Amino acid sequence: MPSRQPHTSDAEIAARALRHLQSVVAIDSQSDESSTTIPTTEGQRVLAEALSAFYSGLGATLHRDENANVIAAFPGRGAKSGATPVAFLIHMDTARGTQALPSLHVQPAWNGERVPYPKNTTIQVDLATYPAAAAFAGQDLVFGDGECPFGLDDKLGLTHLMTLATLLAEAPNIEHPPLFIIGRPDEEVGRDQAVVGLAGWLAERGVRHAYTVDGILPFEINVENFNAAGARVTFPDGEVTVEGIDLVARIGGVNTHGATAHAEGHRAGPRLVAEWAAACPSLTVVSFQSDALRDCDTVVGVRVAPGQEGAARAALAAVMAPHLPRGASWTLEAGAAGAPTAAAAAMIAWVRAFYASNPGFTLPCEDSSGRDGYTHPYRGVAVPGGLRLDLRVRDFEPAGLQARLDHIKSLAPNAETFGQYHNMGPRLAAHPELVAWAQAAARDVGIEAPVMPIRGGTGVDPFLDRGIAVANVGTGYFSPESEKEFTSLQLMARHAKWLFALVQRVGEP
Repeated sequence: MPSRQPHTSDAEIAARALRHLQSVVAIDSQSDESSTTIPTTEGQRVLAEALSAFYSGLGATLHRDENANVIAAFPGRGAKSGATPVAFLIHMDTARGTQALPSLHVQPAWNGERVPYPKNTTIQVDLATYPAAAAFAGQDLVFGDGECPFGLDDKLGLTHLMTLATLLAEAPNIEHPPLFIIGRPDEEVGRDQAVVGLAGWLAERGVRHAYTVDGILPFEINVENFNAAGARVTFPDGEVTVEGIDLVARIGGVNTHGATAHAEGHRAGPRLVAEWAAACPSLTVVSFQSDALRDCDTVVGVRVAPGQEGAARAALAAVMAPHLPRGASWTLEAGAAGAPTAAAAAMIAWVRAFYASNPGFTLPCEDSSGRDGYTHPYRGVAVPGGLRLDLRVRDFEPAGLQARLDHIKSLAPNAETFGQYHNMGPRLAAHPELVAWAQAAARDVGIEAPVMPIRGGTGVDPFLDRGIAVANVGTGYFSPESEKEFTSLQLMARHAKWLFALVQRVGEP
């Protein structure tokens, strides 16, 4: 059997991948859910231009559309030159709150002790606090400043495809089908209309199989994802009649992706404030505003009875203490935080009742793992006439998702609910070859690739609608969309080699 591995050394592949990663995280391409344009931010067009130049330099034929989709077409080779083409996709946008970085940091041979984030000396990322990071022990970590996420979702997937393209350019005798390597915009904000035309374009050119390179865990293969919905509960303004001393709390939650919330101990402002209010009966919440870039952070105004300031401080300290090693923070000072409104107290009372309810399924994302869904009140925002509480609703089963929406309605009959995306599993059940090819390619590089469900989504519904079966593969990093995120040089090299083998395996019987 011919070798399916590149001749380039792992050290050179890793060095190359690091250069690619640093080049793309230096571009701010976060999307904006409030924008009505596609792409929603100009930074995505900047990244699209950079990718066009990169792939053109490797001999690709470039196609662009008005939505900033970048399609790098590479012809098939050898006996597979006339085979059915295959597509590999990443999303160019990063989540709100991502920070572009001019350079990254490397910790050689990580021994499992605290990761030395240069601009965050309080966060404790080590194996004792985060056992889920064990897969990275002994490897050369690549990480940011520790202040904000820098965009490994999905710029690590982009890095792998960039490195793959260079490896293929250096190995002209490798046989593979025609390839489309694609960067799409606005996946993070669920703007599927950005890729409807792209899906049709690929279908017209005969693409029947594709992979998104957007997973989290090393070498995972995903053919299922959550069904997703959202909910909004609005609480009207009203006069605050309670007298007392005004205090302002600035609460920093534990920032994680919903997919890894259990392993990383996620905490958002609404839950933390609800626990604080429960622990201090003399406290009334009079204002609440989640941070515009970090949903888990909150500025909250409270009013306490005279002489109860110390009790309020002690209660907040007790609520926050378990979460401080994972990056939580708090301050409490005298003063007012915006105009007081009865909507804030009503919202926190609702959150307390929500968490105290017993609907027969898990509620907090931080208590949910595996195939368990969740219902997550993640932010409170001021709206004309009141405050709005936003919730994420996730479940692998449609009936489970509906039960969660019904539960919200039982507690808030006027809640607004809306669908977001669907589990791709039922439509991929007829395509086991996607898993078979990816697992065979993993074995080519000495890896066993697990099949796992995605505790999130990948925005592939428009492609499935056009008859293109799309699986997702992992990229190999820790703590997505968090200031803690990191990958390793070794995993970047091995993932590029996995994809190098995969493009050769695609289409095999």
